[in-house]
Amino acid sequence: MTKTTRARYFKQAAVRLIEGAQSIAAAARTLGVVDQTLFN
Repeated sequence: MTKTTRARYFKQAAVRLIEGAQSIAAAARTLGVVDQTLFN
């Protein structure tokens, strides 16, 4: 899997979590990243 493919799946997972009524902070914890990463 290339870097861009992984990035696309990461972004899709983040959007699904946030649209699924999770807060950005909760989605960040689930994905194992810092909140600011998703805010950006």
